[in-house]
Amino acid sequence: MNEFIEKNRGLLRFYCITAQITGLLLLIVPGIGIAVEIISGSTPNGHRFYIPYMIQAVVLNFMFLGLVALGVAQFIRYVFERHGEPGLILRFGDKVLYIYAGLVILGSVVQYLFQITVVKGATFPMLLVYFAASLLPATAKALILVGLGTILHRVMPVIEESKTLV
Repeated sequence: MNEFIEKNRGLLRFYCITAQITGLLLLIVPGIGIAVEIISGSTPNGHRFYIPYMIQAVVLNFMFLGLVALGVAQFIRYVFERHGEPGLILRFGDKVLYIYAGLVILGSVVQYLFQITVVKGATFPMLLVYFAASLLPATAKALILVGLGTILHRVMPVIEESKTLV
């Protein structure tokens, strides 16, 4: 592993910086967008009930992804630096991923409930289609996040131990 790190130090540094910039943009830009939308009051058709749905979509699709990108940047930096401690996001990365997975499932249920309240007169088969369209991708995403959290939880002690041996 040390040989790989030495050969690819520049590429790892590039990935680290790119992940940091992307993560920060994913955290900051959507937050500004939500604040502008709330302050201006220009929700679609003037409906204020869109705001919680918009916040849920932005937090799940952008802001938590930004935290994951920052965690990836910290992981890369931790791997290619000889000394140093893992960053805050990396130390709690598995928990961040587990929380993100739970929020993805919760968000898909909220999205489903939002869809069935907006669509009046939907038949039972159509409600099942809405349910499958909102819950199946969210379940897959949540399972991937839980798997990544489990891997991170098991890999971090191994990396820490290998750093003490070198």
